Amino acid sequence: MKPLVLVDGDGVTTLGLFTSARQRGRLTRVEGWQHRWVDRYSGTRVLANPAWGPMLRSLEELGAELAWASTWNDDANLFIAPALGLHYLPVFQCSYDRKALDVIPLTGGRPWAWLDDSTEELSAAETLSGQLWDAPCCPVPVDRATGLTEENIKTVAEWLSDLPGDREREKCR
Repeated sequence: MKPLVLVDGDGVTTLGLFTSARQRGRLTRVEGWQHRWVDRYSGTRVLANPAWGPMLRSLEELGAELAWASTWNDDANLFIAPALGLHYLPVFQCSYDRKALDVIPLTGGRPWAWLDDSTEELSAAETLSGQLWDAPCCPVPVDRATGLTEENIKTVAEWLSDLPGDREREKCR
């Protein structure tokens, strides 16, 4: 079973709700980010960085399976994935106030890394995972003001490289 890399939406793969209009303007003019749509709840223009798609896909090349673990749920594949150049990803359905409780049971004991901007949810996920599965995990907090960074990807890549191989992983079960 491939390890999972769980990916959040707001504050991780999209910016808008947590950034100022001035910052959004600088990101689009200077750094090539793209206004992709307007958030239906806040009316804020949402930004996506096209560089994030290849960064995430590099984790697949290391043997991971990418999946959405975001309150965007199925909408992540409709809006975020195309903005990043990602293919359709599995969706771990979750609600706003209980993401870890919704997502971790769905991992089925697979090793997981989670890129999320909520340290509370990441902490809850790590605790719950230990109680349910004792599976290797790598909670990666992402700063919602900047979104995904190369350092976040490097953290996950190093974790993936430290996991035992498929044969050894099966012995652990």
